[in-house]
Amino acid sequence: MNRKLNLAVIGLGKRSSNLISVFQKLIPGFRLAAVIDPDEDSARRKLPSQSVNAHSTKFYSHIDHLTKISNTLDGVLIGTPCNTHTPLAVNLARLDLPVYLEKPVGITYQQIGDLNRAYGNSANRVVVSFPLRSSPLFKTVLDIVHSGKLGKINQIQAVNNVPYGAEYFGSTNYRNYDVTGGLWLQKATHDFDYINLLLGKPKAITAMMTRQVYGGDMPHDLWCSKCDKSKICTESPYSPDRMLYQKANPIDHQCVWGNKVLNQDAGSALIMYEGGIHASYSQNFVSRLSSATRGAVITGYKATVSFDWYTEKVKIIDHFKDKVEVVSVKGSRGGHHGGDEVLVNNFADVCFGVTDASPNLSDGLLSATMCLAARESAHKQTWIAIPDINSHGFPESPTKLYQTAPDIEPIP
Repeated sequence: MNRKLNLAVIGLGKRSSNLISVFQKLIPGFRLAAVIDPDEDSARRKLPSQSVNAHSTKFYSHIDHLTKISNTLDGVLIGTPCNTHTPLAVNLARLDLPVYLEKPVGITYQQIGDLNRAYGNSANRVVVSFPLRSSPLFKTVLDIVHSGKLGKINQIQAVNNVPYGAEYFGSTNYRNYDVTGGLWLQKATHDFDYINLLLGKPKAITAMMTRQVYGGDMPHDLWCSKCDKSKICTESPYSPDRMLYQKANPIDHQCVWGNKVLNQDAGSALIMYEGGIHASYSQNFVSRLSSATRGAVITGYKATVSFDWYTEKVKIIDHFKDKVEVVSVKGSRGGHHGGDEVLVNNFADVCFGVTDASPNLSDGLLSATMCLAARESAHKQTWIAIPDINSHGFPESPTKLYQTAPDIEPIP
């Protein structure tokens, strides 16, 4: 690919910086044309030095500057905080440029509706950051399922035991519920997406969530460095026990035992799909070290296949011969088990006009809608029909429940 690829990035955090590195590595004609970030000094520090050309990379403080240079761009990457993904993407729609949009694409029903209306005819020009479905391991699983080797599938059991879960309770950004929308939208959006790819269209969901470990009675704004328990607390970076915890909250952070923590530390959902097949999904944020698991068991009449991104293995069990086959599928050294590289190449092709986005905005909208329905179900303790994003009756954002601090316990 020899054509120049001129991109702008909005919001220069760790994730955007990592993606820029992947573009730099994979696309010979890549040029970072513009960075839009209110903190230019911070943005410059986070960017790989080889990604910035002192003479051609321009730094701006506001998205409005894109209007003046849009005719020089091939695409835009949005990597801002979650609650701003939708308003920024809607604003960009009028520029008619391909967009790489971080997940979740929106954090309220209203945002989902706004995005759908803004990109009604151009969803295939928006690449959504779902790298798990694009990883070599999942591609292998998908090929096995499509081959018919499993026979008729009757269930999927998916799990995400997060070994760095404490980060979602101590990080200033991740525990801000009004910014992230909670851990369904942060984590399950990936998992729901790959399950949809396997099973098709979801019809309804029921879910529950609890917080049994994190949270507590400590001051919510307390930092480890200011706490008199920092030498003995197992969640403190100043405790000797920290060496046991793999990259979980390795630096000074807010107290995970804070009295205003809202995120659940466990959640489970049952999803019904068209045709009657169902999937179960559980997420847990108290797991550590080797208990890390992310993958699923897919059961069919002829065989069962299980896979795990952490072990990078796929296991196929023949139901009639009791034959077990284990396949190792190594992801590249890049991010998200090799999925980031696939997404970057796809976005470059979308920018060059040679292919459609995969995954596209419709995939992102469906997954986010499922996450919102799961959250609503957990609060209302009932089945929730998955709203149709194309329906005129698509619900408004449940403002009273979720824009203020929600009680983690189900609402009667």
